[in-house]
Amino acid sequence: MANYFNTLNLRQQLAQLGKCRFMGRDEFADGASYLQGKKVVIVGCGAQGLNQGLNMRDSGLDISYALRKEAIAEKRASWRKATENGFKVGTYEELIPQADLVINLTPDKQHSDVVRTVQPLMKDGAALGYSHGFNIVEVGEQIRKDITVVMVAPKCPGTEVREEYKRGFGVPTLIAVHPENDPKGEGMAIAKAWAAATGGHRAGVLESSFVAEVKSDLMGEQTILCGMLQAGSLLCFDKLVEEGTDPAYAEKLIQFGWETITEALKQGGITLMMDRLSNPAKLRAYALSEQLKEIMAPLFQKHMDDIISGEFSSGMMADWANDDKKLLTWREETGKTAFE
Repeated sequence: MANYFNTLNLRQQLAQLGKCRFMGRDEFADGASYLQGKKVVIVGCGAQGLNQGLNMRDSGLDISYALRKEAIAEKRASWRKATENGFKVGTYEELIPQADLVINLTPDKQHSDVVRTVQPLMKDGAALGYSHGFNIVEVGEQIRKDITVVMVAPKCPGTEVREEYKRGFGVPTLIAVHPENDPKGEGMAIAKAWAAATGGHRAGVLESSFVAEVKSDLMGEQTILCGMLQAGSLLCFDKLVEEGTDPAYAEKLIQFGWETITEALKQGGITLMMDRLSNPAKLRAYALSEQLKEIMAPLFQKHMDDIISGEFSSGMMADWANDDKKLLTWREETGKTAFE
């Protein structure tokens, strides 16, 4: 298999990268009705799997969970979560053949094995759903031409997807249809109904592409969100301790400081975030931000180039094949830091 993005010509690449349309609330007037009366089978019962399933069931859809035989026989966490919440649980062979929509919500590393297992079991004309497009875009998974491939990607952890739904709202959501797999032209109708069933339409839905979701998600998570926070946390902690601050106090100062600032950013953008500071601090923060932009722009650009080219994903998949050696080494090293 080849990286799907790299098989496209430049015009196609730019078109898919640039696809981003904020959908109107009126486009979801039918709610989840397109999927009502159809069988929806979710593969995997982790945070996204369980919480999306709970929302979809509460929206009137027929939801069940397909798990590996070992998970059922050994009554693993996925089996316990699904059964304790009153869902029907079965093996792939028992549930997939009757499914109108199969939603793969297993971890990214497992997607290829899962998809290759379920594809032969799926009935003609069924649909396959994702909440992250790595398997399609970076791995280049080939899906049967009679299968419709869609994505509904809530931009929040699974627990928040559920909590926002319970209070009558939802979380911002991205939806897409894989252009290579929409044989009946129903992909968008399926994606809209799925998004409505999770409550995403109440918070706002972007119509985008698998390509745009994957490339932006990789950049956002690694460089902007966790990469920046990880580096900033460790640098600040080490400097505070070096200057004589008690390590326990330094740790809490950083943790709760991030929480206060990021919550303000979430609620009111940079303006509200900066309003949390004194005027002298605002001036210093602005000057520092200008320096940081100059220093970090080349780093961000290099990382984005690696994501666009597929170099980053190739390295990640190589680590998957090597039993996550780099990932586990990083976890061990991080666990040894004084901050942890």
